[in-house]
Formats: sequence, C-alpha cells, structure tokens
Amino acid sequence: VAMTGDGVNDLLALREADCSIAVAEGSDAARQIAQVVLLDSDFSALPDVLAQGRRVVNNITRVAGVFFVKTIYSVLLSIMCLLLNIPFPLIPIQVTLIDLIIEGYPAFFMSFEPDGSKVTGRFLPTVLRRAAPNAVAILACFLILPAVPVSAAQGAAVFYLLVGTVGIMAVFKASRPMNRLRAFLCATMTLGFYAAVLLFHSLLRVEPLVMTNLPLFIGLALVSFLIERGAAMLIKRFDARESAGAANLS
Repeated sequence: VAMTGDGVNDLLALREADCSIAVAEGSDAARQIAQVVLLDSDFSALPDVLAQGRRVVNNITRVAGVFFVKTIYSVLLSIMCLLLNIPFPLIPIQVTLIDLIIEGYPAFFMSFEPDGSKVTGRFLPTVLRRAAPNAVAILACFLILPAVPVSAAQGAAVFYLLVGTVGIMAVFKASRPMNRLRAFLCATMTLGFYAAVLLFHSLLRVEPLVMTNLPLFIGLALVSFLIERGAAMLIKRFDARESAGAANLS
C-alpha cells in the first residue's frame, strides 16, 4: 500500500503504509516520516517512480540467482572439504574469472533493462529456488569426478570448466525470455570464459584440457544439465504442492 500526504493529519497513514510519499511543499513532519519526497511536488512523477522500483526489483531478482549459485556451492564444498580433509578445489584467481565474466558482466547490463511487470513472490525464496538446481549440479560433478580414471590435474581442469559451464547455464536461465541484448551477453560471456581459460591457463593455474578428455567434459556437462533440470522440476513440483495445500486450507 502506498500513501501520499502533505499535512500533519496524514502522519498516521504515512507511517502505516508500505511506501509513504510526501511533497516538498508539505509539512516538515510529513517530509520527515515519508520514505519518498517529491522535490517538485508533482504527483504525476509517481508512475515513473513505480516503474523504476519494479525495474530494480525484477532485474535484481533475475540476476541474483546467478550470484547465489556460487554462494551455495562454495559453502557446501567448504563443508565437504572440511569433513573429508581435502583441499578446496578452486583458488581465488579462478573464482575471480567466474565473478567477472559469468556473474558481473551480464548482470551489470541486464540490471538496466526496462521491466515494469508487477513484482511477485519474495526475494530470497525466489532467488534460492532458482540457484539451488545449479549448485546441486556442481556438487554432483564434484562427487562424480573422483570415480573417473583421470589425472588429478586434468580432473581439476575438468571440474573448473564444469563450474563455469553450470554458471553459464544459470545466466541462460536468467535470460529467458531471450532478446537481442540478452543473446549478445550470453554469447560473449560464453566465448569470453572459454577463451580466457584457453589463453590464460597458466595464470589461472588450470592445466590445458587434452583432447582425449574432451568427451569426458562434454559428458559431465550433459549430466550436470540433466541434474539441474531434474532438481528444478522437483522444486517446481514441491512449490505446486505447497500452493495446492495452501489453497485447500483457505
């Protein structure tokens, strides 16, 4: 609920409203308690304010899922490594490349897209539901790789490429429905990540992937995609059951 007011008699309503709006020509008390003050005292600016708010919330909700993928799998991998007494599979410079190309680059430009659709759902549950399937896919690859007959250096290279690939999947998922800008961002992000790994492998401390292990990487990438899709379907079914249960109770 939004409330507009300019006088002392509006203070109680302004305080109770979800969004309180006052004008610069109103009373000092109204300006102090309001969350938004229209400096030109023109209420015709409110539709633009609403559109900007929806754009920010919708775009941040869309791209935040990509950032939460890394947060979830990093925490879970850290716990697993502590319990199993093994080193963390990634180093800071490797994570930095993922932060820059896969997370930061497309999210920055997508956050400026116009989006006036109504805000639905809650931020944190929505973002976690979007990010969890990709994080589960990365953890599954981490558990599968030790059983594959490949050297430790090649296994680390395959895992790093898989982490980037699953992150790219998350960006593609956040970009739906696709438009020209999102298609360009997804294409340049994908090419940029693999090109950076190929050109700067020594800086990233990633051993170049030998051609004999390329089918292994492609196969695990397909497995991670199927795991992500399966986890996403399970979450959708769980949400549908909760919605149906809530509707029955009401």
